[in-house]
Amino acid sequence: MEAYEGESIAIALYAIGIDVFSWSPKLGRPRGPLCMIGKCSSCFMIVDGVPNTKTCRFPVREGLRVERQRGWTTPPPKPIIDEVESLEIKTDVLIIGGGPAGLEAASILSKSGFNVVIVDEHFKLGGQLLKQTHKFFGSVDLFGGMRGFQIAEAYVKNLLSQPNIRVLTETVVYGVFRGGVVSAVSPNKYYLIKPRAVIAATGAQEKLLEFPNNDLPGVMGAGGAQTIMNEYGVKPGERALVVGS
Repeated sequence: MEAYEGESIAIALYAIGIDVFSWSPKLGRPRGPLCMIGKCSSCFMIVDGVPNTKTCRFPVREGLRVERQRGWTTPPPKPIIDEVESLEIKTDVLIIGGGPAGLEAASILSKSGFNVVIVDEHFKLGGQLLKQTHKFFGSVDLFGGMRGFQIAEAYVKNLLSQPNIRVLTETVVYGVFRGGVVSAVSPNKYYLIKPRAVIAATGAQEKLLEFPNNDLPGVMGAGGAQTIMNEYGVKPGERALVVGS
């Protein structure tokens, strides 16, 4: 199949009409796009032999093998990655989350001369800004007149030009341990980060309504629909029922 550079696996599949990614372990119910920000398990698939891969957070690339996941899966019989590089990083401030709050914090801290590491599980920075296509109000100094995704692009361009900022995308922080050591992992790297301070800018997620069959493909949060439509230019569906305002 064909896909565009910068798309996630989930979007590439949804764009060609594939909306069932897996089946639930207990009842075998189909699962499809739901939150589209990596906070649920509805987009889990087997990617290059690795089960439980969040396909909404995994970028497409040539040669990927993607399979639907049925129920509980067993770990691969041998390691998928032969060697994982272990890195130790010392920094003034670690920022967990690359959305608008994390990006603004990194910008302010870098201008003040602090060394900053910013970590995000997505393969690109911007968070909720990436799906905002409307123009923001306010003064030009506060991005007035710019669209959300343009604000994200401006932030990222500025941050990547700063020598005292290190960006780790596709990276998940999973623990803070004795001595303030923070552990994080990416597909082929393991990080031991030793910051003087930590900022948690992990954002928020929708609280979806409970009703019968709300877990089936085609039912998604407003944020998930925004991601599909605004960020990637794919129609969420032909007909829509919106609950809430």
